[in-house]
Amino acid sequence: MNNRRTSSTQSVRVAEARGDRGRSENVISRRPRRPQQQTTEEIAMQIKELQEKLNYQIRKQNSLSSSFDNLQKLFNEQEGELKDLREHVHRLKLMPSKIDVALDWVVRGVGLVQEHLQGQHQEQRREDNDDASIVSF
Repeated sequence: MNNRRTSSTQSVRVAEARGDRGRSENVISRRPRRPQQQTTEEIAMQIKELQEKLNYQIRKQNSLSSSFDNLQKLFNEQEGELKDLREHVHRLKLMPSKIDVALDWVVRGVGLVQEHLQGQHQEQRREDNDDASIVSF
């Protein structure tokens, strides 16, 4: 049946921690150590690199500032044009009422002219009738 031998198996023991992992004394620094003193050439090289970075940032800032100024100028121009457009729209909205008023004046004027012409025509008839009545006597 069972040919296996159970006595040859070994149990595994749990290994205990070798120290408190929360303490700083057990933390291993992974940063490479630098030499304590840098040569003047290394310092000059670092200064040159930093100056190049600074000059790049200054050029970038100037470019952005110029772009912002252009955008601000365009915005102000558009704002002025929008204000003018609103004024034109307001004037156009008032046009129908002005046209109605002008049309009323034209209609009144035409009516007065018609009345005047009818009045002149009636006066001419009276004069003609008066002339005819004088002649018939």
